[in-house]
Amino acid sequence: MARTRDAEQSGLARRADIVSSAISLFAAHGYRGTSLAAVARESGITKSGLLHHFPSKEVLLTAVLADLDRQTLDSVEIDRDYEGPALLRALDIVDEIVARNQQNRELTRLAHVGIFNSEDTPELAREWAQRRIEGFRANLAGLIEEGIRVGEVRADVDPAAMASVIIGAISGLEEQWLQDESFDMVGAMRTLTTVLRRDLPIEPDRPSATSPRGAVRRQALT
Repeated sequence: MARTRDAEQSGLARRADIVSSAISLFAAHGYRGTSLAAVARESGITKSGLLHHFPSKEVLLTAVLADLDRQTLDSVEIDRDYEGPALLRALDIVDEIVARNQQNRELTRLAHVGIFNSEDTPELAREWAQRRIEGFRANLAGLIEEGIRVGEVRADVDPAAMASVIIGAISGLEEQWLQDESFDMVGAMRTLTTVLRRDLPIEPDRPSATSPRGAVRRQALT
């Protein structure tokens, strides 16, 4: 049993090494410009050893993008406690995620490979991006709906539409920044979230008495 656990741990560590190597190479040379053989060399294993863990380049790309999400959420300490309405805390996290992405230009570019449909986009990456956006939209809308239910958010706000606006803003601002690195996407995002903090809550300066203390959990933004 101990040997089995050791093998499982070794396998997980090897997969993490491969993903880390792929992130570095994809960031430096792009997805299309990086071969599986190059990732294997960077990881210190054979190509067949790499294929044991990741049977295709598309599967490896999906793991890289998933790890990018994990790094982003870890970097903003998404599980920490917050004071006040969950929606306002979520907007803070949106700001922090955009700021984090601005520090990772090439990785942000890679994430957009799976978001925008094109002939060169692997199907697995498109499917991953679709699930990611759908989950993000559903959970943001859920936070807004909860805010309406407890009297923190205006009742005339359409939760699904507002969630789509926030996601569209993130994606669109990143696209502008990828085309022009001098573009201040962090400032632009904060302009939007400042307006939302002002206009969505019923009483933006006084949290509702029914608002619980807790944490906006990882699944709320994935």
